[in-house]
Amino acid sequence: MTPALLIARDCIIYWVNVWIAPVECVFDAIESELARRGVAPEQIDNPTRTA
Repeated sequence: MTPALLIARDCIIYWVNVWIAPVECVFDAIESELARRGVAPEQIDNPTRTA
């Protein structure tokens, strides 16, 4: 039974990685665009209200 459980675990890990890959690409693209525009990470974490 142990080999079957290991195979099942590997399949789950593989499919989660396949599902997350596009999300990672979009996140990286957003981070790159923010860096290109000069937005610092601390500005994103603690937005200031101007109103």
